[in-house]
Amino acid sequence: MTANWSSMFATISDSVLLVGMAIALGAAPAHAAPPHTTVAFQVMDSTGLAARRPFEAWFVFDKSSDPTVPGYSVPAGATIRFTFPRTFTPKPGLLESVMLTGWAQGAIPAKFTKAIDEKDARTVVIHFEEGIEAVPPERPGLKAIHLRTSLLNPAHAGSYPIAVRFIDAGTLTGTTQAIAHITARPVPNVAAYNQLHPGKDEDWQRVKPGAKTGLPIDFLITLPGECRSSISLKPAADGRLAILSDGRKIGSITTEGVPVTLTPQAFGPGFSRLGIVEVHAQAGSTAGTARIVAALDRGSRDVIHVIVEPQ
Repeated sequence: MTANWSSMFATISDSVLLVGMAIALGAAPAHAAPPHTTVAFQVMDSTGLAARRPFEAWFVFDKSSDPTVPGYSVPAGATIRFTFPRTFTPKPGLLESVMLTGWAQGAIPAKFTKAIDEKDARTVVIHFEEGIEAVPPERPGLKAIHLRTSLLNPAHAGSYPIAVRFIDAGTLTGTTQAIAHITARPVPNVAAYNQLHPGKDEDWQRVKPGAKTGLPIDFLITLPGECRSSISLKPAADGRLAILSDGRKIGSITTEGVPVTLTPQAFGPGFSRLGIVEVHAQAGSTAGTARIVAALDRGSRDVIHVIVEPQ
C-alpha cells in the first residue's frame, strides 16, 4: 500500500510540474477548449448562405441569448481564424465583422482588426486589440460573430465545414468546426428586428402574470426574389397569427410554453413594404417561459422568449 501511495504522489507531483511548466511557457491550460459553434442566417437576409453568393452569416457560440447568462470573455491579443474549404472561391473585396451579444443588432464595441490571411485567401483572421468582458446583463460577453465576406459560396447546395481556430484565447484556445448549410438559392427569412427600439432587446423580457411586455416584438420578413407590396399579420385559429404577403399566407406566429396572448399591430404602408411586423404580448396567469415562434412555410424560423415571473 505504501509503495502504491508513493507512486501516486510521484505521478501527481510530475503532473503539477508539467502544468506549471506549460503555464510558464505560455501554453493553454489542459482543459482549454473552443466553444461549439453553429452557422446561422444573417438576420437581415438569407442570400449569404446561398450557392454562388458571397458568404455572410452569424457564427453562433454555445451560450444562451438570455442577457443574464454570461457569454464568453476574450482576452486582449486573442486571434480567431476562420478557414473555409476549397469549394469556396476567393474574391477580393468586402470584409466586415461585428462582435455580438447574442441578439439581433446587439453589437459589442470591441476593438479588433480583420484581414484575409496573406498566405491563404480562404482564411479570415480577426485579432482582438482589446479584450471582451462577460458582465451580464449589461455586458453579456461574446455570443456570436457576424462575418460578411466576398468569398463566393460553393456552386452546389450542401453542408460545408469551416474550421474556427482560437489562438492565445485562454480557455477558448483550440480549433472547432462550424457547418455552413448552403442552399441552392436564397430562402425566405424571418428574424427578430430591434431597430425600432435601438439599444433595447425585445427578447427575454420579464413580466408579471397578466402584464404586457414593456416592448412590442418585431420581426423582419425577407423574401428574396419575390415581388410583393406589403407584409401583414392576421389572427387565425388557436391564437395563431398568419403572416401574409399581399394577402397570401406565407407563415405564422405561434406560442409555446406558458400561455401568452398575441395582438398584432397594424402598420402603415412604409413598414409593411419593408417587411416589418409587430406583435404585443401579454402574459397569462402561469409563471414560466413562453416562446413566440415566427416561422415561414418555405424558409427560416426565429424564437423570442418571454419570462413570466412568479407573483
